Amino acid sequence: MISFSSVSLGSGNTAERSSQVGAPWPIEGMTMKALVYHGPGQKAWEDVPDPRIQKPTDIIVKIETTTICGTDLHILKGDVPAVEYGRILGHEGVGTITEIGSAVAGLTIGDRVIISCISACGHLDYCRQGVYSHCLGEEGAPGIGWILGHLIDGTQAEFVRVPY
Repeated sequence: MISFSSVSLGSGNTAERSSQVGAPWPIEGMTMKALVYHGPGQKAWEDVPDPRIQKPTDIIVKIETTTICGTDLHILKGDVPAVEYGRILGHEGVGTITEIGSAVAGLTIGDRVIISCISACGHLDYCRQGVYSHCLGEEGAPGIGWILGHLIDGTQAEFVRVPY
């Protein structure tokens, strides 16, 4: 388990951010630490740009705790060729919302959330049937609900953009 609240990642931004929960993110020029995939057997903690709201249904979450699971190990072995070099790994986490898109309802800045390994839009047929892992939403690939750390940047970072 990786806990960002108790581990110093050396970016120098954590103290500034912790006093600014609720401030608009990202702050221009800020970077964060993230576990970045560089091909089979190659990963590194790197400074990367903070995530940004890309769609009105996105939220940005300050990660407090994340974990590495078997899927991440398969990626690191090279068993998941869809994962591009430079991808931030991770698809599960716990954190606090620091920014919300204009179309997000039912969540507010400062809410603590659990980020599921499956991302679903909640509106299309499979989601309405409760088959979230087959979401056909535009963020990922049709029928693939696992997108964080796979098709978009994931949770093994100080902050993550969560779609839908």
